[in-house]
Formats: sequence, C-alpha cells, structure tokens
Amino acid sequence: MDCVNMKPIVEFEPVVFEQWREILSNSRKVTEEAYFAIESQVLYNQIRQLFDEYYDLGKVIEIHEVFGGYANRSFGVILEKDGQRTDYFVRKCKAEATESDVMLEHCLIRHALKNGFSEAGGIYPAKDGRTFISLNELKSGRVTSRIFTVYKFLDGFDKYTWIDNKSTPREFVNLGKLMARFHVATHDFKPNGDQSKAEPKVKVLIPDFPRIFQERAAQPLETQFHGFFVEILPSILAYMRRYAISAHEYEALLELPIHGDYHSGNVKFDGEETVGLFDFDWSKVDARIFDICLGLVYCCGSWDLETDGILRLDDCHYFLKGYDEALAGTDLPSLTEAEKIVFVRLLAGAHFYLIYWLTELWYYLDVDNINDYEAITYLTHFLRGLHWLTENAGTLEKIVRDR
Repeated sequence: MDCVNMKPIVEFEPVVFEQWREILSNSRKVTEEAYFAIESQVLYNQIRQLFDEYYDLGKVIEIHEVFGGYANRSFGVILEKDGQRTDYFVRKCKAEATESDVMLEHCLIRHALKNGFSEAGGIYPAKDGRTFISLNELKSGRVTSRIFTVYKFLDGFDKYTWIDNKSTPREFVNLGKLMARFHVATHDFKPNGDQSKAEPKVKVLIPDFPRIFQERAAQPLETQFHGFFVEILPSILAYMRRYAISAHEYEALLELPIHGDYHSGNVKFDGEETVGLFDFDWSKVDARIFDICLGLVYCCGSWDLETDGILRLDDCHYFLKGYDEALAGTDLPSLTEAEKIVFVRLLAGAHFYLIYWLTELWYYLDVDNINDYEAITYLTHFLRGLHWLTENAGTLEKIVRDR
C-alpha cells in the first residue's frame, strides 16, 4: 500500500505550531488592512464610477469593505435615492474571472431565485440591462479589466468563517438543509454556450493534480512554504494514488449545479436559522457528492490545536441529516449507491482540491505577497485531515451507508 511507509502527518513542536496559529489569526487582518490602506481610494473611486455611470440606484453615501475572502474584493455600499437609503453588496471579481464564468454564476442565481431559493441575493441590472460591468484599471503598469456586480444586501448575520466553524447541532442540520434546497432549486439548470466554467469538472481536475503539483514543486523558488511543499509532496501523491477514483466511477455520479465553496462563512444566520447563501463564483455543474464532501470538510473540519484536521463526526451526521430531510418530497434522490461508493475517496478529493486552491490558485500566483507561515498552516491542516481520514475511513463509510 502506497501510504504504509509515508510520513503520516507533519509534526511540529507545540510552541512553534501555536506561534504559527497566532500568526495565522493576525496575518490576514494585517495584510488586509495594509492592502486596504494602499488601494482604498482607487477602489472607492471605482465604486463611485460604477454607480454614477452605469446604474440608476442613487448617490453613494457610504462604502465599507467586507473582509474575509481570498480572491474577490467585497463591499457594502449605502446609496440614497429620493430620500431613501438602501444597502447594496458590491463584488469586484478576482482578476482571473472571465465573463463566461460570471454569466454562468448570474444565470444560476436567477434560476435559483425563480425556483424559490430565496436565500440567494438578487442581482441588480445596470441601466443597459447587463448584470455586470467591466472597469479598466492600471495594475503593475498594465491596463487590465475587472468585473463588478451589484447584489441585494442579504439580511442576517455573519456568525462564522471557514476556520471559525463550530456551529450548533441545529445550525449543522440547517446547513445541510440549505445546501439541499440549493441543489433542488437548480438541479434542472442547463447553461447555454455563453455560460461555461473555466475550471474543469472534478472528474478531469482531480486526476490532473499530480501533474499540476509536480510542476509547481519544480519551480526554482527558495521560500519556506515552497521548501515545505516539495518535502511533503511525495506523501500527497501517495494519498492521491490510495484514493483514486476511476473514470467509470466518476461517470456514474449525479451531476447538477454545485456551490463549490460551501462553508459557514458564506452563510448568513438569524439565530440558528440559515437565511442567506452567497459567493457563488465557484459554482459550476459538477458531481453533487463532491459539493457535499467539500461542504463537510469545510463546515465540520476542526481547526482546534488538539484536533486539527479531523472531521467532527457528530457534526457530519447533523449536516447529512439536514440534507436528507430537505430532499423529502422533491425530485432529487438522497445519496445514490454510486455516490456512497466514492464518498470517502471524494472526502480525500476535497482535501486535494483545497491543496490545489492553496498552491495553484493562491500561493504561487502571488508568492512575494503571501505569508509563508499562513500557507504552511493551511497545508498542515489539510495533511492532518488526510491522515485522520485514512485512520477513520471505516467509520465514515458506516455513516454514509447507514443513511
């Protein structure tokens, strides 16, 4: 077995690991505040231009940035029109976002709303009817274009983040129900030719991770994270061989629109009730079970020092219970036999996907400006999760089999 002699987990002196966690808790805030201070005026001018030139929603009264994301920039904006002040949510999409990506997201949101999924924020069209506007900006001496969208500002409260994710049992049930309602509302969505996702489906993407990871590791870099990634890559590749899924197994999986970034930080709560779901920019048509598995890793994965990386089994049970309950009386079945067969392997696949995000889509895109300790902490967390998954595969299989 590939994994028998691998280094099962990365061990750190407790004091060192605690220092890294302290750095993690502070580094995002420091980075965000510094970046905000440098570019705030440019961004605010862009938002004023957006509303002044392209929308008929009123005069900008107040702008504040909503922190927490790693790719997009988000803002709460108060506009005044005819003496009435209204809150709006504005997103400046990541530089890699294409018009096709955004068109898919917007059509999917509109489809969900039409089918009764009221927890999504509606999109305000510009004066000419477009659902997004591209504005030019100067970046590193080059003129680039960035996509902006104006959404309804969702009611409710941001209670959690993707790391601070210890919800109550009732909240976990409701998180499962919310995902199921989204799947039910969108399962019949059919994107047209102008609405495609640049990112491949997981049946293509996950098998390609070994090549992608090895290419990143082969770069001539001398950063702390890169050295750590190179050192641990053989273990990651061994885990990937262990949890491989065949093309035949992928083809048997139910596909529908998935959220693709389903965690507690992208959900708004009113008490213990889920009242809003946002950040659909990772959405695409893909394997339903992958959305569920990624949601479990995000929502139920522990970040506590003593249990870092494990999946809290009771929380997984509550999440899946809520998902099943919300499917009752709908056109969507509960987990199929094909989905149950690959469940544990796609939980591993969710960890591989997060390593892909960490490396290909985050760290190596901006090596000079990302905190190595933060990146190492994330990678360590994902590796601990894979090790725990290997030790508890039987229990997880039973959880899904007994549903």
